[in-house]
Amino acid sequence: MTVKAPAKSPFTPEQEKTLVAWTKRYPFSNMGLVEALRSVQEWNRQILPEHAARVAEIFALPFSRVWGVATFFPSFTQWKTGKHRVGLCHGLSCWMAGSTKMETCLEKTLGVAEKTTTADGKFSWETMECLGACEQAPALLVNDRLVGAATEESIKKLKEGAK
Repeated sequence: MTVKAPAKSPFTPEQEKTLVAWTKRYPFSNMGLVEALRSVQEWNRQILPEHAARVAEIFALPFSRVWGVATFFPSFTQWKTGKHRVGLCHGLSCWMAGSTKMETCLEKTLGVAEKTTTADGKFSWETMECLGACEQAPALLVNDRLVGAATEESIKKLKEGAK
């Protein structure tokens, strides 16, 4: 996939400064790439090809390298997430502990299907590969923070706590 960076940057001048700063923080400029992409994900709640193209220009890297990183790590998405991004592990241990039931609970409680954002932009949810928290199965993640085992009660509290 070849994507040309837009003539106008998709980032504000302040955001551009932040991205450039990531190129200077480490001994090799590309070492700050993941952190730069974390910033983009936080600002936009997604990473689109035009975002990756501009980051590639700033880091003097091929688009394919930046896009490969953006599409490899599950913390980056190409769809717009909610302010509260909920992840539910569906690895083997979590599946055996009832993650399928919790998927149904998330859909019912939040009122949206997986990888869909609520109308108010507050929530989105998705299943994720192993989170490495088998002792808390089915593991629940909110905005990249492990919050423990998913239960109907903990899912209801998520929604109530965000009002």
